[in-house]
Amino acid sequence: MMMPDAVRRMIANQDDMELVGDCRGPMNILQETGKVKADVVILAQEGQEELGLCSQLLAIYPDLTIVSVVPDLDIAFTQQLCSCRRRVITGDRLDIIQTMRMAVRQPCAER
Repeated sequence: MMMPDAVRRMIANQDDMELVGDCRGPMNILQETGKVKADVVILAQEGQEELGLCSQLLAIYPDLTIVSVVPDLDIAFTQQLCSCRRRVITGDRLDIIQTMRMAVRQPCAER
């Protein structure tokens, strides 16, 4: 599943963020994450279950932040090596940009 266009547009409108890739398939995601030295990987997912790819990404890239979003963008999960996966809900529509900033800028111990 590719990243929703709405998420792509949100990131494009941020001065402090850059979308450096968009790919499909676990192997491509693992490889591209390292090539572009990503700080955050956004994964689109169908349900609310943890994606198996998350543990692989974090094992290879321990400083990575993963944001998983469902298609209608009303629920997201953030995951980091030092923290548990947690559900994020913010009002009527999920603010994915703020979710990414919060996950990257706040050390795990402060949550």
